[in-house]
Amino acid sequence: MIRSEIIPESELLEGLRRRQPVFADEIPVAAVTVQEVDSEFRTTRLKRSDIGLANHALNLFLEPRNPFEPSRTRKPKMEVTVFGTLFALVVIAVIAFNLAAPKP
Repeated sequence: MIRSEIIPESELLEGLRRRQPVFADEIPVAAVTVQEVDSEFRTTRLKRSDIGLANHALNLFLEPRNPFEPSRTRKPKMEVTVFGTLFALVVIAVIAFNLAAPKP
């Protein structure tokens, strides 16, 4: 079943739906070890700075990263600035009133 022509998209999708091997006759040249796969995965992961739990948490508070200027620092979102300022004012007011309260 070696085909030299390009497989149409409809045949490819139908083969994937039926879970048939698409390129069953192609044999890999060399076996790949687990260590090689792991090292390739880790190097690829280190190159991708747009994924990860810490980056997801930062995306909640900071503006989206500019893909054309990846080293530029990101500004905080407007909502974070407003609510952060209001929260800081409330904390300052609570501390100020507690410090100014008469001691029994």
